[in-house]
Amino acid sequence: MEKQIKMAAKLYECRDTAKAFFKEQYKDKLQPYTHILKQVMKANNLEEIPALLKISQTEHYQENGMAQMMYMAAVVELIEPSA
Repeated sequence: MEKQIKMAAKLYECRDTAKAFFKEQYKDKLQPYTHILKQVMKANNLEEIPALLKISQTEHYQENGMAQMMYMAAVVELIEPSA
């Protein structure tokens, strides 16, 4: 349970950081990551977090810190969209 709480906190931290960084461009910048996440979910019949774990195995994800943050933000937005 503690591990899940830490993971959720990290996801929300990434979402908040992305929102602060991109400000009014946040939704536009997030769109490609949300789109890819949804495609992985659909293709593999996965929910948000398992799809993120699958994406996290890719070279693109592992070598790009901004992509990591944006995929995590996309997970949060799919689970609990921000206002």
